[in-house]
Amino acid sequence: MDSAARRGWRAGALAAAMVLAMGISEPAGAQQSGPASGPPPLPAAEDETSPFDGRLVTGIRFEGLQRVSERLVRNNINSTEGRPLSWLTVRDDLRRLERLGQFREVRADLLVQSDQSVVIVFRLTEAPIVRDIQVTGNRQINDSEIATVVNEEVSLIAGIPIDDYRIGQARRRIEELYRDRGFYQVQVRVNEEELADRGYVIFEVREGERTRVKVIRFDGNKSFSDKQLRTQITTKVAGLLDRGPLDNQTLDEDVGKLVTWYRDRGYLDVRAARQITLAPNGKEAIVTFLIEEGPLCTLRKVTLLNLDRRGDAAGGEGDADPNAGLRVLSLEQIQGLMRVKPGDVYSMDKIRSSVTAIRDAYHQMGYVDARVDREELRVPGSNNVDLRLAISEGERYRAGLVTIKGNELTKSKVVRRHIGVTPDSWLDGTAAEESEEQINNTGLFARDVPGISRGPKVTIQPEDPANPGYRDVLVEVEETNTGSLSFGAAVSSDAGLIGLITLSQRNFDISDTPDSLDEFLRGRSFRGAGQRFELSLQPGDEQSTYSLSLAEPALFESDYGASASVYFRDREFSDYDEERYGTRWRLGRRFGTRWAGGLSLRGESIDLSDIDSDAPVDVFEVENRRTISGLGFDIARTSADNRFRPTKGTRTELSLEQIGALGGDFDFTRFTAEHSVYVTVDEDFLGRKTVVSLNTRTGYIFQDDEAPVYERFYLGGRNFRGFDFRGIGPLGIRNDTGTVGGDHVGGDFSFFVGIEYEKPVWEDMLAVVLFLDTGTLNDDLSFEDYRAAAGIGARIYLPQFGPAPLAFDFAFPLAKEETDDTQVFSFSVDIPF
Repeated sequence: MDSAARRGWRAGALAAAMVLAMGISEPAGAQQSGPASGPPPLPAAEDETSPFDGRLVTGIRFEGLQRVSERLVRNNINSTEGRPLSWLTVRDDLRRLERLGQFREVRADLLVQSDQSVVIVFRLTEAPIVRDIQVTGNRQINDSEIATVVNEEVSLIAGIPIDDYRIGQARRRIEELYRDRGFYQVQVRVNEEELADRGYVIFEVREGERTRVKVIRFDGNKSFSDKQLRTQITTKVAGLLDRGPLDNQTLDEDVGKLVTWYRDRGYLDVRAARQITLAPNGKEAIVTFLIEEGPLCTLRKVTLLNLDRRGDAAGGEGDADPNAGLRVLSLEQIQGLMRVKPGDVYSMDKIRSSVTAIRDAYHQMGYVDARVDREELRVPGSNNVDLRLAISEGERYRAGLVTIKGNELTKSKVVRRHIGVTPDSWLDGTAAEESEEQINNTGLFARDVPGISRGPKVTIQPEDPANPGYRDVLVEVEETNTGSLSFGAAVSSDAGLIGLITLSQRNFDISDTPDSLDEFLRGRSFRGAGQRFELSLQPGDEQSTYSLSLAEPALFESDYGASASVYFRDREFSDYDEERYGTRWRLGRRFGTRWAGGLSLRGESIDLSDIDSDAPVDVFEVENRRTISGLGFDIARTSADNRFRPTKGTRTELSLEQIGALGGDFDFTRFTAEHSVYVTVDEDFLGRKTVVSLNTRTGYIFQDDEAPVYERFYLGGRNFRGFDFRGIGPLGIRNDTGTVGGDHVGGDFSFFVGIEYEKPVWEDMLAVVLFLDTGTLNDDLSFEDYRAAAGIGARIYLPQFGPAPLAFDFAFPLAKEETDDTQVFSFSVDIPF
């Protein structure tokens, strides 16, 4: 009960006592009682009794009700007509009515009737209603986020009575929200005039400037340097590419990261805290992380406890037998699986991974119920720790039936090829867990979106009493739309403006012909085999491409895959037009989860036309239509975590193609190689990662002067920023004069090394990149005339535009040749409609 309401019902009680003392009865027609022979004692609000306790209550009235129903009020009082008066009950009734939050003031008067009975009159002043809630002045935190705090956390919503306490609580919570984001100068006030006149709760926000971290210090760290610890925290000092915001939540997470860092290195008793020192103007702050390291702990020994025999890891001192009576793994085998050995530093990270390795070993052998718990036992008087592993091995099972549910259109074989469990073999629990992720990565089924869809789920079922020793595996999937018809446009500094019309189906089945037109229109035909079909139409002002492709990822349910495509491309270059149509066929094979290789065939017909008279001799040499055939081999390995936006891992690809192996007008060998490395160097509290990538690629044509101009290597444009498209390399001899011209004709050797630093600067949609591109292009295997360019750019990631970002780069050559064509700005934009 707030103080104003409390004063209200106390005053009402005192007034009632005075009315009773004077013998006054207010109701119309009621007879006045005679004067008392002396004034009765006045009951105080805190008193549990009054001089009139015990008199019969002949009526209960409510005054002031307009919006609030009388039924609601009656349901919240215990005073009853026809029963003796209890002042304690009336006092409790007032408290309950106040707690409803519907009234600004509550009182109770007692009216004495001529027959000495009493009538209780509850005099209620209703609180005004909150008509609307608004926020003004907020630029850094949007309305919806503040509304979540006000509505859900404080329960301040339109339509409820005005509650000064609740409004004040909401105001303070908004200030806390800003201070958590580093806005320590924030001020939030409530417009009292709008509240009183119109019932509008308007929070007026003065955000002030965000406090920036000027200095980060560490105090108490003896075993690790400031530089080492600084790599573990997210908070950064304000600089050129980082605003260095002061954020309470991030600081708390950083404290946790430092504790984890120390514990992973054997400091089990570490304690950490953080301290903020604000500048007088509140714009800058010094953050100090306070660390108490504690002693370095080492592992003394590992003991086992068989939970199947003892029942509880805390139930005894351990078995006398060093193997603890385990049936499957011995102590030596378990120690062999561990990443930490007796005498090593007691690293919590290595202990956790060791426990996981032991559990996985059991699961892989069919002991899917195996459980491994750990307990640290400190050795008194020392910094040694004994590790006790409490193990429940359970029983060993074979895989029973693998049942797939939810695949209404998709064939079961498509799902089974991603399941690592084979019926009648020992049930591999780890493979069952991995199967769930592999099915999810196919993109053929719905992903896990709370309240909307459920992602693939693989569940090991209980043992079937009718088939002891076997446990079935249930795979549940949910069909989703795997086809699309998309329209868009792309524009780049290399290829001009291109229109995009794409019809694709990721779950195609070429053998599932429709039985009727209705079945075809409803999308229930040509689906379900996991094949990939794509029809692409890309007309453009400089380049046009039209293609049709079909890919089978698992040929005859094997590790082999096959693909085929036909295409037509027309490209306008500065000196000539190139028309190319052809076909490509590929037979590939997967080698585990990271390696893949394949053989490919290529057949093309190329025609050059509209050749300028001053074009290079190399162009005129192949001006008539020529044919090319190629037999190629490629092998690739990838450990990158994401195909389109990798943050860690590597990609390596090697390819060798023999042109002319199956006939044609040319005969040469073409080799290419590419290797990329991705490293996350920072991650903020929102999970946004700053990534450094290193890309190396090279190519070589073994036979000199055998490759036509359109099969040579080129650099410049988007593949070597700072230089124009095809703006690097040897120059051609003009056909009209026989002198060296200004057109580049490609080379037989290409080499490129580039490094790029990408940092998110706004949510997860805008990133800034710094890059350095280097390389060369020559007629022979030579690193002469090495070029370099550095620059800055932006990447815009819009989910509705697809996984590839909009890229804009400014590059400035650091090392170049006089014959190079430079280009400062390059871009690539792909926008679906």
